[in-house]
Formats: sequence, structure tokens, C-alpha cells
Amino acid sequence: MGRDTRRSRLVIVALLIVAFTLITLDYKTGRSASGARGVVHSVLGGVEDGVTAVTRPIGRTASSLAHPNRYHDRADRLAQENAGLRRQLADNAEIGRMSKQLGDLRLIADKGQYSIVPAKVIAVGDVSGTDWTVTINAGRDDGVDVDKTVLNADGLVGTVSSATAHTAVVRLACDPGSRVGARLERTQLLGAVAGGQGPSALTFTLYDASYRVQKGDRLVTFGSMDYVAGVPIGVVTKVTDVGGLSRTAEVKPYVSVGTLDLVGVVVGRPAADPGDRLLAPQPVPTQPAPTQPAAPGTATPGTTTSGTIGAGQGGTG
Repeated sequence: MGRDTRRSRLVIVALLIVAFTLITLDYKTGRSASGARGVVHSVLGGVEDGVTAVTRPIGRTASSLAHPNRYHDRADRLAQENAGLRRQLADNAEIGRMSKQLGDLRLIADKGQYSIVPAKVIAVGDVSGTDWTVTINAGRDDGVDVDKTVLNADGLVGTVSSATAHTAVVRLACDPGSRVGARLERTQLLGAVAGGQGPSALTFTLYDASYRVQKGDRLVTFGSMDYVAGVPIGVVTKVTDVGGLSRTAEVKPYVSVGTLDLVGVVVGRPAADPGDRLLAPQPVPTQPAPTQPAAPGTATPGTTTSGTIGAGQGGTG
């Protein structure tokens, strides 16, 4: 028993001596891997790497078990960052879309020499068929007042029916109570456009029953106390013949009620009637290629020239 204790002490002393020796060598040679330390490191390095490779996954698993919320928090943080990026992309797309709409609205206002107040549709009224209105986010404080003309980049939207300090209600052109003075582009004839046929159809009636309307005629406002002149309204799609007189027609409006977003309220009239400047150019019809006439004395397929007929007749006479 005493001998085993003595042997254990000798082993401990020997290990301490080796340890102090290695520390001394490491201090003198810095981080160099040469000499005795290099030999020991080369022998024990492989064992150390093997132990690390085995214990690292175990340590990670134990860490994940000890801190389960850490990975959930990271996943939540990544989800929030992803949602933020998506919102930023959506905001950028919305800014680009609104910028284009505003540019198109400014273009039509410049062509007509109108002074406008841009506004956004913020609410849709009762569209059950008896009342077609929308609410915009501009009001009296912005210069918007009752009976002002409202348009967008496509054409006539309607008129302001009521206004508060910061909002206004717009009666759409398709409203059953709406009646707009209109002028035909082709003939300059005057009439009136009325709503009541739904959001995609208006009714046009000429004032003078002795004239006729044709399919494809385009209409603009001719100007009145309520409407400024020159705003595109729509195109005639169907002519109604009543008692032999084609003075009534169905009109498809240029403005789509279902996609109303950015509009402009005309707060300043042009000095002169803009005429038809705001209408898009009509497409030029393609002309068929002219037919080349046949050369004199040349017979076309299936026919005989007059000279041949004369010769034949002379031979038989």
C-alpha cells in the first residue's frame, strides 16, 4: 500500500517537471512549433483535433437544448427583416405608379391649359345604380369647390357635388343625375351626354334633330357653367335610329370607374377653348397598294384584245 502511494507521488512529480519544462520552453521560444514543444504538439495535436471533432456537435446540441429560444429569436428577426424588405419594395412600386399617374395628369392639364389640384380617391359612394360618387382627399382649403370639373389622365371623371375643408364628393359622369354638354369631334355638333346606363355606358343626344351621329365619333366637353371645355368624354359605339333620325347614341367613356385612383380638380379655366387637343391622335388607315394598269395591246388572263378580235372577224368575212 505504501509502495503504491510512493509510486503515485513519483509519477505526479515527474509530470510536474515535464509541465514546467514545456512552459519554460514555450516562454523562451514564443509561438514557434520547433523543439520539444513542437514534438509534443505534433503528437498531441491529432488527439486534440479528434476530440474536438467529436465533442463539437455534442456541445452545439447541448447549447441548443440549454438555449432553445435563441434560434427562434433569430428566425423571428429574419422574418421581420424579410417583411421589411417586402414592404420597402411595395412602397417603391407604389411610388413609381403614383409618379407615373401624376405625370400623365400633368400632361393632360398642360395640353388643356387647366390649373388643377391633384387628389386621391379615398372612398367610393353608393354605387347601387342610383348614386355614383367617390370621395377625394382635397377640399375647400385646397381651392376645391362645388361644380368644379374633375378629370384624370384618360378624360372626364365628373364634377364636385359637395366639399368640406379637406375632402370633396365627386358625382361621376355615369351618375343618373349627371348631364354634360358635349361636342362631336368630326362635325363640331353640340349635344348632351347623360348617365344612368351603368359605369361603362353614357347616352348622347344631339340638340339638332336634323343631323346624325355616326359610330366612332368622339366627344369632348364644350364648356358650360359646370364643365370646362375640351375634356375627352368617350366614343360612340352604337347609334339609335328613332323615327328615321339618328340623333341618339350610346357612348363608351374613356374613364374606367373601377380603376379610379389619382384625379385632378380643375380650379382654373383655360383662356381659350382647347378644342380637340386632348384627344389622342386617330390611327391613320392603311391604303391598299394601287393596281398597275396593263400595257397597251397586252391581254389579261381570260380575255382577248380588240386587235385580235378584229383580225379574226376580217379572216372570216
